[in-house]
Amino acid sequence: MEENLGREPVEMQDDTIEALKEMKEELAEERSEQRQERQSLNLIGLSTAIFSTLAAIAAMQGGYFANEGMLSQIKSSNSWAQFQAKSTKRHIEESNITILQALQKPVPAKTTTEIDKLNREQEEIGREAQKIQAESQQNLARHELFARSVAALQVGISMGAIAALTRKQAIWYVGLGIATIGIGFMVAGTLPSQQQAISANSDKVSLIQKY
Repeated sequence: MEENLGREPVEMQDDTIEALKEMKEELAEERSEQRQERQSLNLIGLSTAIFSTLAAIAAMQGGYFANEGMLSQIKSSNSWAQFQAKSTKRHIEESNITILQALQKPVPAKTTTEIDKLNREQEEIGREAQKIQAESQQNLARHELFARSVAALQVGISMGAIAALTRKQAIWYVGLGIATIGIGFMVAGTLPSQQQAISANSDKVSLIQKY
């Protein structure tokens, strides 16, 4: 009776080769996954750096337009105060003319000349005030767009950090979408529309016509 000495050497060699082959495939697959993961992390890091830079630029621009808007608003208020002062003075001169006419007394030419001068000055001040007011509203509108841009970019940056920690690209894609919206606000702030400023000043135009 022959003793069972185990498996044949040829069979053992085949099994060893098969095992080595499987190990090689597993290592190759693992390396491929690691390489893809590193590439993904690199892209997340790159996008985060870009969004951080854009957010810093948007914040700086937003602050600039906020300051410019407030300064223009102050200048506009001063101009409208001068406008109102001229209007009040003109009404006083016109009242004097009415009183003189009621008393059947001659109206001095100086008074008529003064009224014409006040009218011209008032119209000039009104146009300048309207222009400054439009600039103020444009600057404040652009500030708001840049503020929204900063908020959206910061959300995109935060979601990128979460994606890097959780290794979930879906979160990163959502962050990219939100950051893209932020970039859109940034572009809109760089190229503001003139229509809003024109419509916002319609009340000022009617005020000039009234006086």
